Order: sequence, then C-alpha cells, then structure tokens
Amino acid sequence: MLLKNIFLYPDLVEFKDRSEDLLLIRDQTRFIGNYLARHLAKLKFHAEGFNRVCIIGTSNPKDVYLNTSSALSIEIPFNINECLKLEKHNLADYYSNLYRIGLEECNKIYKLPLKELFLWLDEMKKNNYKNEWTFKQKTFKKFELKCKLDCAIDLDKFTLRLIVLKKGKEIFNQIILETPPDEIVYHHKFKDVEIIDDKLTITTRLYGDKNLFQLPLYSL
Repeated sequence: MLLKNIFLYPDLVEFKDRSEDLLLIRDQTRFIGNYLARHLAKLKFHAEGFNRVCIIGTSNPKDVYLNTSSALSIEIPFNINECLKLEKHNLADYYSNLYRIGLEECNKIYKLPLKELFLWLDEMKKNNYKNEWTFKQKTFKKFELKCKLDCAIDLDKFTLRLIVLKKGKEIFNQIILETPPDEIVYHHKFKDVEIIDDKLTITTRLYGDKNLFQLPLYSL
C-alpha cells in the first residue's frame, strides 16, 4: 500500500494527564509531517503493509510494531519537560531531528524511502522550515479574474490566503482562514473557488455547511 503520512507526537498513554502539553507538541510537529506527506503523495512509495508511520516520543521506548490499522509505530526517547523548555527558534530543528531518529529506526526493519525523506527534511531546513503551497488556481474569463488559494503552515498555525487578480493586477490579497496547524481542523473548511449568486465564493467540503468566504463581484 502507498505510504501517505508520517506523524510525530508524545505517547498518548504516558502523557494522558498532560493533555494540553501533548496537544501543543502534536500540533507543533504537523508542519513537518504535512510537508513530508505532500511530497510522499508525488513519490507514491509502496510500503509493506502500512500507509503511515507514527513516531511516538516516550521515556521508555520499545520496538517497532505494525498494528491492525495499517500504522507502523516506532517509539523513540523523549523528555516532554526538556521539549517544553526549548526556545521557540530551536523547535523546528528539534522536531526535525526527532523525525530523523524515528525514520532511521523504522528503516532498519521496514523499508522506507529514507533518502528522499531526509532530502525533504534538508530542504525544509534550507528554506527556514517554510511550508507553503498553492492549493488551487482558477480563472474566470467572463469576469477577467484570476484567483489563487495559498496555504501556509508553521509551528503555530495554518493560514489560507485568497489572492485575486483582475486584468493581471492584484486587487485582493487577504488571509481568509486561520486555524491551529492540524489538518483535521482545517481540511474540511475549504474546497473550491466558484462564482455563486454574483459573488466570488470559497466553498467548503461539508454538506450543507455555509461557504467559507464571499466577495461581491461588484466590489472587484
């Protein structure tokens, strides 16, 4: 099956009484996991019985194991108190190194595209850990409009920016969505750019849900 995702988070059982700290660290690691996942989608690596890797930080790490939900889990040494004491500017390097440790250990037993994964982690570091991409571009020739939805995710947040050009000139550039850096939170909140009732509309993935954002065409 195709390897799609790589997650890094503290052990859910060991740190069950520190839910706020656990959630904070899990969210802070997602900008790296998201970057790897987007590149894995292009690579289409066929893994042996798993579609995701879970790197779990714990004070008492055990062996690599494959569970019944197609997740390959590896436990690595982790001190949650030391993690929380780190200065924010050191966190990206710290989490990237934990990803490397976990992936390298997994690869000793289950084959991973380790060369590519480490290359992508190196690329992130060279780009100051920026994770930005264009989700969608759309042109409405009738209205001479070109629209673009740009995404960005970092340690703290996910943002969705709408950029609108008319006759090649930028007429709108604004963040229209900001959430915690967690795909579960933001994924369903936007889907497409459409013209609905004479309004430039950002639709959502939820049936019957309100549109995320609208701009009257007369204002453009």
